[in-house]
Formats: sequence, structure tokens, C-alpha cells
Amino acid sequence: MEAKKIKLTAVEDRPHITYEALSVLHKYDVGLIWMEVYAFVAYIKLMPVEDEIWESIKKELNDLSGWASLEEIELFPFEEKDTEMKNVLDVIPHGVTLLSRTGDIKYFNNYADDKIFNTKGKDITGININKYLDCNKLLTSLKNNKKKKAIVNEKMTIGRQLYEVKLQSIINEENVLSSYLLSFYDVDTDVYDRYDNPITFNDIIAESNKMLEAIERGKLYSASDSPVLITGESGTGKELFARAIHNESKRKHKPFVAINCAAIPDQLLESELFGYEGGTFTGGRKEGKAGIFEIANGGTIFLDEIGDMASHLQAKLLRVLQEKKVRRVGSPNEINVDVRLISATNQNIDQMVKNKEFRLELLFRINIFNINIPPLRERKEDLPILYEHYASIHSRRYHKEIIGIDKEAMRKLINYNWPGNVREFQNVLERAVALSTTKEIMPKDIFLNYDIIPEENSDGKTLKEYLELLEKKKIVECLRQSKSIREAAKNLEVTHTLLINRMKKYKIEMKNISNY
Repeated sequence: MEAKKIKLTAVEDRPHITYEALSVLHKYDVGLIWMEVYAFVAYIKLMPVEDEIWESIKKELNDLSGWASLEEIELFPFEEKDTEMKNVLDVIPHGVTLLSRTGDIKYFNNYADDKIFNTKGKDITGININKYLDCNKLLTSLKNNKKKKAIVNEKMTIGRQLYEVKLQSIINEENVLSSYLLSFYDVDTDVYDRYDNPITFNDIIAESNKMLEAIERGKLYSASDSPVLITGESGTGKELFARAIHNESKRKHKPFVAINCAAIPDQLLESELFGYEGGTFTGGRKEGKAGIFEIANGGTIFLDEIGDMASHLQAKLLRVLQEKKVRRVGSPNEINVDVRLISATNQNIDQMVKNKEFRLELLFRINIFNINIPPLRERKEDLPILYEHYASIHSRRYHKEIIGIDKEAMRKLINYNWPGNVREFQNVLERAVALSTTKEIMPKDIFLNYDIIPEENSDGKTLKEYLELLEKKKIVECLRQSKSIREAAKNLEVTHTLLINRMKKYKIEMKNISNY
């Protein structure tokens, strides 16, 4: 069950109309998470409700005089607006931060998170920008500017990168200051200094024969200058191998530049790869921009998820690799480049060629050498050493003294299938360390992302029966990890009454919970 979101529309804006609707919810003991009321409309988010109870509630709400309709919705208007804004801002290829009128951080895109603030998952919204950057000069300059839509800027070094930082006011229709937009544009200086790449093969943690063979193959390929294609499921560590190959090669003192082909829209990816001339795009830099082939000249380019590259870009990439020349978008001139290409994909690239989704001649060009990284489920002998490595890292991060792991907890890790591979293992272990209350990781500390699938054979069961199996298993799992039914209800985000009713339905008794 999930929380319900509803929209109530009224035919008249009269006193107590909202109170009457809330009285119905109170009658059925339905928890209220959030509500916002306007003239003629009310948006309400409710705790999860049983289907039969929800049908009764809907009938009573529809019978109230004054309400025209009740509609179940997936997103509230403000959620839809926020989602659209975040998705748009996150594809912008430079840092963007939205500030309140007092300079507090309201939103920052992925680029600003990675390059400017480096939050490592910490929520910094509401914190004043001056805690991270000295923006007093920009704010003062903008406030003193008489133009309502003025833009002020200054050069600022953040980490090892020089940025042009621009600040502008956001004004509403009534000419009232709403917020500030802070933008960060990286300035090309010494390119090599911008791409820190300390990873070596010593940083790849493994004891299994499959992984040790892959590492030896990577070291062997490092001595060559030919392209390498790294294949493997998502989360297996393909970029680690690419970085290690670069640092073992003769190009290790030159730039290593990585780009994810699946994360950037086609129209932006072309300019990121090959650059563009000034005046080619509206909103682009007047002086133009170098692509990563120019930036990485003498070094290595890593194209992650190359299987997601559009067909016309595959053709252009093939030409660059054959001729060792690149032409910026909008320019008739060619620039000589000297780079080594390492590519990676989690897709079946041979099948993509058969389906005419990937160019065969490009596959020949990028697949001189191949490394396939096995998934974690095929090298479970690596789990103990991976546990030691990540437990040590996260223990320091959370200021805990973790000295071991319970046998049942380790068995739980070994029996899991790890669809997300090492990336998922690292996340699960971080969560276990954070939740641990002892010096050992216990089974209750380990929450597996896909561990709610029933072990019973589901063949022949109806959808309702299968969902009931899932629900029962999740309730039992949560009760085992909780001190009381009330605590379990809180963890499941349902009411105490609803959980008791479900326990009666499935004949679950707290005193015998370990037997289920």
C-alpha cells in the first residue's frame, strides 16, 4: 500500500466545507500527512488506506454537498513543477544554484553538487551560500546595480578549477525580487590540472580468479595504445578499470576525461564531444568551446555507456577515430588530436549490431581489446574482502568501531543475488554501518534492496495471492526488526490499527514471529 494523494474540487467556496471532508477522514481513523487548501480546491496526502475502507471514504466524500469531484492524483502541482524544474536544470552543462533573497541555498543542480559543493549526499538547502563561497561582493554589486535584470560576474577558483561566476536577480511579474540565480562556468586553464585521476589497479579490490584475470588483462592492455572496450553490468566498476588502465599507461601524465553518453541529450553530447564555434548556439559561449577530444589531447577519453550513443554521433566518432582529426560543430576547420579511447557498455553490443542499433565498423574500431568484468554474483568469494574494505571506510565516516560481522549477516550477504553489483554492495554496507548499534554488523542491520520477493513458488497464483505473499513477507520482516507492533507500524508508515488488522488477516502473532 502507498500513501494516497487526492484532489477535491468544490462547486462553492463556503465556510466549513473542508472541515466536513476532514471529519470523514477522522471517522475512519485515516492519518493525514499533508494538506493545502485554495478557493474551490483542496489537495490532501493520506496515510495508506485499505481498499475496502478507501471505497467507503470515497463514497462519503462524494456524497458531501458542495464538493464537485474527488480525484486520485500521482503528483501535486508543486511536485510536478519541482520535478520539471530539477530535470531541466540537471541537464544544463554548467553549475546552477538558486538562492533566496537572504542568500540561502534553495536548489542546486547535479553539476554544482559534484563540482562546486561536493556534498557527498548531505542536504545543504537552507544554508547560506557564504558558508561555502564568498559571494558578498557579487550580492553587493547586484544590489547596487539600478538595472532590474542586471547580471554581475567575477572569476573564482573553487578546488583546482577556475570558474566565471555569474549572479542575476529573478523578478516576478510585479517586479518584486523573488530569488537569485548563481551560475558557474568553468574556464579552460591548464587542462590537465582539471582532471584528477588517482585510481590504480591497486584500488580494485578482488581475490577471485575471474577478477584477478580481468586485472591482469587490464595491466597488459595498458602497455598498448589501442582502444579498449570494457563490458559488464551496471555497478561492476568499469570506470575504475578505465582509470587504472590510463594510470598504468604512458599517457598517465596527460588528461583522463570521462563522459557518460547515456546521461547527456544527443544535441548536447555532440558539442561536449567535439566542441562548437562561437555563435553556433543561442546561449552558447561567444568564444566557442573545446570538446573533450581537444581537452584530452595526449591523454585518454573514457566514453561510458557508448551503446546509448545516437547513430549520427557514432558515424562522426568513427570518422574522428579513423582520421585523428576533430571538427567543432559549426566550424569548417579540422583540428589534429591524439587520444586513446576506452569505451564501456552494460548492453549486449553484439546483439545491438545485429539489430542495427550500433555500427559494426565502429565496434571493430573500439573493440581492439576487450575486458569483461564479471558480476558480483559470479565472484562471491570477493565478498569478505569487499566487506573489510567498505566496512573500514564507512566506520571512519560514521565514527563507529566495527570490528566484525555476524555469521548470519555474512550469510545474508552471500545468499543475495546483487543485481546492482559492487555499487549496490557498497550502499547496503554503508546503511548497515550507519544503523549498527554494536561492534558487529548483525542481520537486522542489513536491508537488501530486493529482499521482499517471496521464496514460495508463485507459479499458478493470482495477482491478488501474489501481492498478499509480498505483503505478509514484508510485515514479518519488519516485525522481526522492531521492538513492538507500534514501532513496526511506524517503520511501515501505516497506522497501528491497520497493522493489527493485517496481522489478524495473515494469522501473524508477535510472540511467534521468529517461526514465520
